[in-house]
Amino acid sequence: MWTSRLVIVTFALLAAACSAKAMGPPEIVIDRTACSHCGMFVSEPAYAAAFQPHNEEPRVFDDIGCMLQALRAEAAPPANVWVQDAAGGGWLDADDAIFVASPQIRAPMGGGLLAYADEAAAGKAAITLGGEVVRSFRELMERRGDVR
Repeated sequence: MWTSRLVIVTFALLAAACSAKAMGPPEIVIDRTACSHCGMFVSEPAYAAAFQPHNEEPRVFDDIGCMLQALRAEAAPPANVWVQDAAGGGWLDADDAIFVASPQIRAPMGGGLLAYADEAAAGKAAITLGGEVVRSFRELMERRGDVR
């Protein structure tokens, strides 16, 4: 009897582990991964973004602006939001990123946004691009009217 309970518990734990969704940023294959919003392929990682709705696979975007438009359509805030470090540092949690907004930023869909891990790099980019530093994802969402 003890052995049969152990087997049942073991199978239940294995089934739960196999059905759990990974909570990490998605892999992007350049010119092969399509934007979940506009359908264009992600060709420049510096502009890429992603979010993961609760209990779903992450959705990838070719432009931070595309991601913001898609977030407006979501019924609930996502479990995770990531952006690429424009300085080449890879994925960042959007809550840890510092953004630069400028019409001179030639993002794939015209979003005009870049994200940085480093505040000094963001400041330098804002000066170079004639833009402004947006210090948090929440502030970015507020400016775009996307906070619920």
